[in-house]
Amino acid sequence: MRALTFESYAEGADVDKAFQAAVDQALYDHGHSGYTGTIAEKDSYVIIEAAPMTPEAAEELADKLIRDNDERICDKRGPAGAIAVKGGTRTLEHLPIPQRDGGYPDLRTAAKAAATNLAEGESLEDVPSAQYAMRPGGGISGNGVVTVTTTGSPDQTGWLFFGSASY
Repeated sequence: MRALTFESYAEGADVDKAFQAAVDQALYDHGHSGYTGTIAEKDSYVIIEAAPMTPEAAEELADKLIRDNDERICDKRGPAGAIAVKGGTRTLEHLPIPQRDGGYPDLRTAAKAAATNLAEGESLEDVPSAQYAMRPGGGISGNGVVTVTTTGSPDQTGWLFFGSASY
């Protein structure tokens, strides 16, 4: 049985929930039969860095530890490494679209109006879902909710899990 290295990002400040989300996503993406060479093969993690790093810095550290065969993460049957990440993606769900005379010309404009609690430096990345009423003649009314994905938050946005897994 061989091993592959993996890196997997999951949203959320709670490391237990993020780990489970990463495992669940890998199982969905690669099946439940085992030996996928992904985080799906892991049942535990070890926190390597709890102070949030940028996604680029976290990936660089993970790559270095994998290259150096760091004993904390090199065993294909051992734990995955975990690094706290800031500035990655985060999802804000069910934001109310504020009322506006005449409504909004499109969904992105409505989403920007709803995403009022973005941190400095954070920007709207995507609008994966919304529920809203249409204005007569087209456009978005001010009734409804939207879910947005952002990038660039200075706060912790998730965890990067990495290591070696059976393949």
